[in-house]
Amino acid sequence: MLITVIMCTRNRARQLHHVLDSFVALRQPDNATWEMIVVDNGSTDDTPAVIEAFSDRLPLRRVWQPEAGLSNARNAGVAAAKGDYICWTDDDVELDPGWLEAYARAFHRYPDGTIFGGVVEPVYEATPPDWMIDNADLLVDLLAKRDHGPEERCMEAELSLFPYGANFAVRAAEQRQCLYDPKLGVSPNQKRLGEETTVLVAIAALGGAHYWIPSSRVRHLIPASRMSFDYVAVYFQSVGETWAYMSMMDGAPIMGPSIPAGGRRILGVPVWIWRHSITENVSYRVKRGMGKNPREWLNNLIMKSRMIGARNFILRNS
Repeated sequence: MLITVIMCTRNRARQLHHVLDSFVALRQPDNATWEMIVVDNGSTDDTPAVIEAFSDRLPLRRVWQPEAGLSNARNAGVAAAKGDYICWTDDDVELDPGWLEAYARAFHRYPDGTIFGGVVEPVYEATPPDWMIDNADLLVDLLAKRDHGPEERCMEAELSLFPYGANFAVRAAEQRQCLYDPKLGVSPNQKRLGEETTVLVAIAALGGAHYWIPSSRVRHLIPASRMSFDYVAVYFQSVGETWAYMSMMDGAPIMGPSIPAGGRRILGVPVWIWRHSITENVSYRVKRGMGKNPREWLNNLIMKSRMIGARNFILRNS
């Protein structure tokens, strides 16, 4: 069995060095060989030199994809992959030494599996503020925290159970049938999410099983710049933009119910989106201004930001 590991990166040379160090420390899987592809998505920093520095310690290939966008980079990695299975991770993680070994065992143990996911544990660059820890249940997606418990098991094909992009694996045959939408995923020109979730939904629809592999673990770095209310607002504006785009493409169920096509609109935007963006903003500002506990207004900030993201996308595309 050949396993392909793919990681996409863009202008994160310093961070990439740390991630590749954790790859060097991986335990080698039994009954499998592996290759590693780092997709350089148009980097202008020292990324090529960092990759080259590890070429004698890892079964590493650099794939150049100048067209910016995470989905474009992912698709370039899939096109270059030779493996029977593809393991995905990100350039802002640290791998547990048993990460690849655990997936290799799972591929042998569960030949019906087409989707596999493991633990993503947030690791904070600085001491996180109390409000972030106290409200982690509202920020699960932002923190990309995923832990379904200590036991391996077959999972239902439900959105809340699918793995996150920082740590998942798929059977290559199904992955090649289900590529990533370039209109989703982060790029310099868009801040949309959901590119891996839409692919996982498509793979699940082809049949096969989804397995939780808790011994495959990564630690996901949360930089200090993301520990702010401003970043919460930016992130959930991206959620709202993704929701609006997928509603337009009839694919919104992964983001919740679609935005209805009819109804009253102002400048192309449904009146209820205008209304919610205003009322949630007022509630957020009043409660925060009164010094109330963040628990009482954080959801207002989240909903306001989501509505603003959807509104702005519709305004740009009306």
